[in-house]
Amino acid sequence: MASSTIKSTINNVVATFRRDGRPNPTRDTDGQLAWILARQYRAYKNNDPKEVPEKALPSCIFSYIAFNQTTEQTKAISQLIIGAFFFACRSCEYLKVPKAHDKRTKLLTLKNIAFFKDGKTLHQILQSELLHTANSVSITFETQKNERKFDTVTQWRTEHAVLCPVKQWAAIITRISSYNGSTDDTPVSAVWRHNTIDHITSSQVITTLRDAVKAYGEDDLRIYHHEVSTHSIRFGAAMAMYLGGVPVFAIMMIGRWSSDAFMKYIRKQIEQFTFDVSARMLTMQHFRHVPNQPSGSSSTTEYGGSASLMIGHESGGGITRTADPGSGKGTTTY
Repeated sequence: MASSTIKSTINNVVATFRRDGRPNPTRDTDGQLAWILARQYRAYKNNDPKEVPEKALPSCIFSYIAFNQTTEQTKAISQLIIGAFFFACRSCEYLKVPKAHDKRTKLLTLKNIAFFKDGKTLHQILQSELLHTANSVSITFETQKNERKFDTVTQWRTEHAVLCPVKQWAAIITRISSYNGSTDDTPVSAVWRHNTIDHITSSQVITTLRDAVKAYGEDDLRIYHHEVSTHSIRFGAAMAMYLGGVPVFAIMMIGRWSSDAFMKYIRKQIEQFTFDVSARMLTMQHFRHVPNQPSGSSSTTEYGGSASLMIGHESGGGITRTADPGSGKGTTTY
């Protein structure tokens, strides 16, 4: 039995105790987790099978899906996948998912999407033909897993034919607005099917993603289709931003992570993860610790920790940075 299952079961017991106004049975008198329970948790975790997390998908898969959609349903799925990618959306934010009523996150509706051009808001209906020309698109997430409410995130247009947040969300709004009976409160998961409004489900998106991975080439991607789920879109967004040099704080804001928890999505197994790291490690090939004078002594010299370094070596009145002998470059004096 997995350790997470044990913890979840015990947490349910704890919740029952709290509802009855009774103390937490898993805590000692000092408020810490009971040592015997901590040991049991650790034992279960040690016996857990190897974790096989879903893998991040590269955006080339989303392009492949976009260029191979043929029906109203596949068109809707493609638009939602790409639109969700740029905002690192959770599946329950843009798809019909199982047990949706148990989730804190609210499904996005048309009124949560706003388009801006030259600093002005574009009206979704009166200016629908201009939505795809907007400079940026903003999404307001009313309620979320992290309990932040009315959190607005903005993304700007790109020049890519299909991988563009503005173009895809404009297509979603235009398509759904054309459905008979749609309103501002219609979920973005809406699709016209059998002469009525239906909804794109998470299982349909998973099937689409896995089929695309198989068609594109599992060996080329080094991803097997069973390693893919809707989480792979959110994971792929985090990876794409990281590889694109987006600052960590910006990744957290766009993905609406309240901590650095998103780092678990940044898989070091990605070949490009360490791109240019080896070259950067050779930037300063010589450094010298800065001498410190210990208190109470003026004659004995000590050397500071690694935080106090003198980079390069002295050359006349400055510090010289020595190039790699194999690089063919000279030296630079500061």
